[in-house]
Amino acid sequence: MNNVANYYQMIDEASRFSRNSRKIEFLTTNFVLEKILPPHAKILDVGAGTGVYSFHYAERQHEVVAVDITPKHIKAIKEKCRKSDLNMEAYVENAIDLIRFGSETFDAVMCFGPMYHLTNAADRDRCVRESLRVLKRGGLLAVAYINKYSCIPMLATRDRRFIRDSVIEKVINEGVIVEGDEDCFWTDAYFTSPEEIEALLAEFKVTGVDHVGTDGISHTIQEYVDALGEKEFESWMKYHFQTCRERSVLGMSTHGLYICKKE
Repeated sequence: MNNVANYYQMIDEASRFSRNSRKIEFLTTNFVLEKILPPHAKILDVGAGTGVYSFHYAERQHEVVAVDITPKHIKAIKEKCRKSDLNMEAYVENAIDLIRFGSETFDAVMCFGPMYHLTNAADRDRCVRESLRVLKRGGLLAVAYINKYSCIPMLATRDRRFIRDSVIEKVINEGVIVEGDEDCFWTDAYFTSPEEIEALLAEFKVTGVDHVGTDGISHTIQEYVDALGEKEFESWMKYHFQTCRERSVLGMSTHGLYICKKE
């Protein structure tokens, strides 16, 4: 995971949701989760980044603990906490080893970043097992993933150098790109599909609760979505909220969110 941690040390993750096309993922995730979280829930934010979700839920009277593999992110969270009246814990930790936390400690686990970058199947399994271990029975596990079917259309609009057979093979059939490889257009990354993420979680003692495409096709047509005015964007979000569970939309959404309940 060194490549991933180093990558995020160098970029401005805090600005991720600054544009219309980007913040749709954030708005949709909250649109779904806020309806099913219990009041004053104890939440573990795994792969918290700079804490955009952590702070959102802490400000809404939930007890949030944030962990991330990138030291810069945890430092940013702690600095923001010091400047506010929020008393939120934050630790540098790896999503595949949450030994710091006891079993059945949390009402909800938000695993919003790790699945993007766990290129080894055994590590993905460990990530899910650890998330479920620290989750109370009946608690909610929310897993975000990047849909492999969205990658090539997105590359066609951003960097056509990667529209070639070898990249398509890696994304669609292998689901993995590795930093340093000539076909890598990001950092170490794992891409999956709605069906595959459902199959992965079905191997564990969970019950599916919800499955949404959190940004629909907004990443593929980002320049048009970013150009929408305030009223237009409001209408776009109404359309998006009505269609984000449609399997056809879910199949092309760049980011997906699968929520399940621990049995």
